[in-house]
Formats: sequence, C-alpha cells, structure tokens
Amino acid sequence: MLENIKSLITLKTAEKNIRESNYDLALQKLNELIEKGYRLDEVYLKRGELCHKLLMLDEAYSDYTYVIMHYKNNEKAFAKRMKLDFDMTNYREAVHDADELLILNSDNFEYKYLKLLSLVFMSDFDNAKSFVFEMFNSDKYKILQFLFTETAKFAAENELAKGLKILELIETIDPINPLKILKESQIYAQAGETQKSEIIFRSIDSAFPKYFVSHFRFTDMYEERDLLETCFLIELQIFDKNASFAYPIEILKGYKNYMEGHIIDSKECFENAIKINPNKPEAYVLLAETLQLMSGYNNPEFMNEAEENYNIAMQLYERENLTGKADKMRKQIKHLNSTISIGR
Repeated sequence: MLENIKSLITLKTAEKNIRESNYDLALQKLNELIEKGYRLDEVYLKRGELCHKLLMLDEAYSDYTYVIMHYKNNEKAFAKRMKLDFDMTNYREAVHDADELLILNSDNFEYKYLKLLSLVFMSDFDNAKSFVFEMFNSDKYKILQFLFTETAKFAAENELAKGLKILELIETIDPINPLKILKESQIYAQAGETQKSEIIFRSIDSAFPKYFVSHFRFTDMYEERDLLETCFLIELQIFDKNASFAYPIEILKGYKNYMEGHIIDSKECFENAIKINPNKPEAYVLLAETLQLMSGYNNPEFMNEAEENYNIAMQLYERENLTGKADKMRKQIKHLNSTISIGR
C-alpha cells in the first residue's frame, strides 16, 4: 500500500516535470515507475508521448507498441502510434493503425482524415478516392470543397508537395477541374517555379469550356440540381474573362437564388439570361417556373407571363427538333390554363 502511494507521487511528480519542461527529470521518473511495474499501460503511454515530444521517435514507437501488444483494444495507444507513423512518413503503417482504430470507433473523423492523407501521400489514389467517397457519402461537391480547403491549408503552411498530392487526388475525382488547375498554378508560383506556373495557368482557357459543358447539360437545366454543384459551377466564372459563358452563369445564379428562396432575384437572373441569348429555351422555362411560383403569392397576373414564356420555350424546342421537350411545354401550358379556369 505504501509502495503504491510512493509510486503515485512519483507519477504526479513526472507529470509536473513535463508541464514545467523538465523533460530529463520526467523521463527519469517514468523509467523508475516502469522498473517497478507500476501502471505500465499508463506509464508506457506517457513515456511514449514524452519521447514523441522530444523527437525520440523509435523509443516512442516502441512504448506505444508495448501498450497495444499487452493491453487489448487500447484506442489511445493506437491513435498515438498512428499519428507517430504519419509524422515519420510511415504511411502504410498509419493506414493499418487507422483501420484498427476505425473498428474501435467507426465515426471518428480524425482517424478517417489521417487515413485519407496517408493514402494520398503514399500515392494510393484508387483507395484514397474510394475512401473519400465513403467519408462523404459519395457527395462529390462536398468532397471537392473539403479537398480544396485542405490544399489551401497545406499551401499556407508551405507544405507545397502535400498540397500538390491532394490536387492529384482531385484530378482523379474531377478531371480537368479548372479550380484544381488554378490552385496548382498558384502552388508552383509559390515554390518559385514561375515558368511552370504560367504554363499550367494558360491551360485554364481551354479547360474551362470543356469542364462547364461536360458538367451541365444546358437542355436539362430546369431539372432539379444539387445546390452545392450549382454554387461550385458559379465559382468557375472567375476563369471566364471574356464573358463567353455569361448565359449559363446567369442561369446558374438564377437557379441558386430559386433554390434558396430568393424568388425576385431569381426572376431577374433568368430575365438577364434571356437578354444575353434570346435564342436558348432554358431561361424561358426557368423564368416561367419562377413566375408560376410567384403567381401563388396573390399575383395572378404572373400566370399569363408564365404562359408566354412556356410558349416561347416550346417554339425554340420545336425549332431544335426537340419534340419531347416541346411536348412538356404544351403540358405545362395546358396545366396553367386549367389552373386559370379554376381560379375564375
């Protein structure tokens, strides 16, 4: 009993030494406790943390491993060793420890995060891609926002190689992504590689149109889209220096306002899109839908305007031989007329 009290005092003294940065004395006290066999799981873990802090990395690894081997399912020891593996660039081992930890605690985001970074930094992009989709429930645009944030963080910390690795992962998820190209150009500029930065930046001019067209089918714009995707695409206007894509950008802005409930702003955007290109049907359809919605707020006069815009869209679809689209417009007009008749 007395020996246990003495050992507890020694442990408290070691903790006080650590707080006061008396690391050599703290290490000595912890070694004494290990020789006595006192609370080995706790003392080995504490000594491992101290060795890690003092960059005695092999010793820290050994202490964490001792706890893992002798005290089953010790989550804290696994977590410490995973972080140490990551810091030592032992990424494969970090992934292994992360997998063990996720069995113990499947919802822990930090474990998932370090596993993802480890996969990325060891260039295992296939597994990294699968895992990040699992992390964010396959929500592509949440994934991209997260990865761009991480890229910016590493660039701010001047860890440029790590930022470029994350951009490589983005490339596998979303090819020819203009934001990815911009970030890559900025990182090379930050690294002093001006010529390479300029070459990469110039490729945005050709990537932007391809990317926009491949991600947004203009003839289907009035169908429901994800708000994150729409916001993400709106960001791409920073590359459109000559306003070549002013029409789809205005459509996207209007749709974003529509989904967020800013109906009047939405109406103005669709009207602007029509001014930019009066020969495209999508803006007329979206404007008609917006006016139809507004008519329900004690503004019955908007119903007639909605019908006019559906009619114009129908004629444009017929001109493009899109009979299915034109038929949808006819059905909308028929529905509007029946609503008006009931109202009367």
